[in-house]
This record gives sequence, C-alpha cells and structure tokens, in this order.
Amino acid sequence: MGDDKHARPPAIPEELGVPEGFVLDADGAYRAADDIGKKWEARGPYVIPLSLDGHEVLSFEPRRFSGWAAYLSDELDQAKAYLLLRIGYCDDGPDAPFAIREVRLLADRPATFPGSSLLRALPWERIEAAVNQPSRRAELAELVPLFHVKVGSPQNLLSAWALERPMESSPEPELRLDVPDGYRKPDAFYAEVAERFLQVAAISPRPAQELAEANDMKPTTVHRWIREAKARGLLALPGDRKPRASDDTT
Repeated sequence: MGDDKHARPPAIPEELGVPEGFVLDADGAYRAADDIGKKWEARGPYVIPLSLDGHEVLSFEPRRFSGWAAYLSDELDQAKAYLLLRIGYCDDGPDAPFAIREVRLLADRPATFPGSSLLRALPWERIEAAVNQPSRRAELAELVPLFHVKVGSPQNLLSAWALERPMESSPEPELRLDVPDGYRKPDAFYAEVAERFLQVAAISPRPAQELAEANDMKPTTVHRWIREAKARGLLALPGDRKPRASDDTT
C-alpha cells in the first residue's frame, strides 16, 4: 500500500530560505510583506495576449510567486463566469516547462452557467504554449512559485488583473525565419523556431501550418524543425515530459 509522502508539497530547501520581502505562513505559503506587495501591485498585471484583437488574454496577478492568472474572453463574459488558473512548474527543477496546476471556475449566475461545455471549449494547449515562450521565461519566473510549495488563494479578485481586459490589439508575430543553408543548422536557428512556433501556437490552433506557409516550406519540414528544437532542449511543453515512475510500494 502506497505511503502519503507526496500528499504535501516538499519542504523548501534550507539553502534557499525564504525570498527577501516574504514570510512563510503556517500553511507553508509565501506571503508578501506589505512594502514589497505594494510595489508589485503598482506594476500592474502581466498580460499575455491569446488573440490579436485583444479579446482573449491571460492576465497574471501582480504578486511575486503567486502563479495565479485570469483567463479573460468574450465567452466567459457572456457566461458571467471567471476562470482562474494557477501556473507552476510541471515538475521539479527551474528549467521545467510551465503547466496549468490548478483551475478555479466561478459563476455569477449558476442557474444558467454552461459548466462542463465551457471547460471543454477553453484553449488549454494555447495557454500552455503562451506561458512557455522563451522570451517570457524571465518575467514569469518571478510570478510563478518555486518548486511545488503551497501558494494560497489569489488575492484582490476585484482588481484589474482578474476582471479587465486591456482590449489592445497585438501585432502579428513575425514568422519569417532566416533559414541557414545545409541540413545541419545551429542552435540559434532552432531557438528562433521555438520562439516563433510558441508565439503562433498561443493564438492559433494550427501553428506548424502557419509557420510553414510563412516560410514557403512544407509542413513536414517545420515539424522536423520542431522535433529538433525539442531534442536540443530549446522547446519544452508539459505534454512532452515523460511521466515519472512512482516510488510507492505495494
């Protein structure tokens, strides 16, 4: 029979300690000290567009190591619903891809709430592509909790980060690549492939096809580039990680 050693998040390594400006409460969750909390609130939410017209965005709570983000869209507005996602590392290690670790769905009008049908329509893969763009890694590393510590509930749900979409148009991603001659290509090229692929994957359900069309290439060629970017560790998504064998004994 398995033990329960994975029932609670692992302890924070002693050599790391508690980050400056934070305290660790009795539940094992980071809480920002007043001064640093005010500084983060003043920065405003970190917004990742999921559409070019601004009608669909992922808006992160402006709180260090919170990891909470609101998915905002026309469909949720019409349903009078709010979707909160907690983003975290998909497994141990600071280089692991970011993944959706927790979901909270709230309804203003539960009598007419579409529930499961709405959840099925949400763009889970596009969200994970958006948060794993290499160019966003440094910013998100400050917002996403280290390891698998408890982060507590999101704060200030009536603030702009959870309710308001900027409604600003975003420029179309530049998908044209400078493709080096020859079959073997340098890491810099595959790093660019990874960035462009994830940029378009955040806003489109057919990213490889669009990348192929923009570069006058066959989709099979782009798929080969993507496989090589993954093999070199330059493109990582949660679905590509191999599950770990359980340590539980029976």
